[in-house]
Amino acid sequence: MKFLFVIIDDRELDCYIAKKNIMNTGLCADAKIFYDALSALSFIKDDAVTDEAIVVLLDIMMPVMNGFQFMDEFEKLSHQVKAKYKIVAITTSLDKADISGISNYPSVVGVLKKPFTSKALMQVLQPILPPQL
Repeated sequence: MKFLFVIIDDRELDCYIAKKNIMNTGLCADAKIFYDALSALSFIKDDAVTDEAIVVLLDIMMPVMNGFQFMDEFEKLSHQVKAKYKIVAITTSLDKADISGISNYPSVVGVLKKPFTSKALMQVLQPILPPQL
């Protein structure tokens, strides 16, 4: 199974590292990068017609719209749209309240500390992968 990956992070270097690690998993059909959460949210709203499985790597701490604000808006979308997205929060924060808070959103399947490895990403995605992977 291959996924479209959406990387939402305001730091170019973090996006580059994330994309390299995604490619190393062998699960990537394509990767789209957004440097702000508002643009990513627009993409998700506009892309509502596809049936493709999508994994979103969402930085928690960003200017303008942070990961929590993004999730507040994402959770308002229709069940049909939300069902095809699996969101993995990524963060440099050591604040347990941040990690716990983002984990409480129903659409978040896991949290990774930046910089993460392809192995760590695979472990977080394991529950949504078909049994043979």
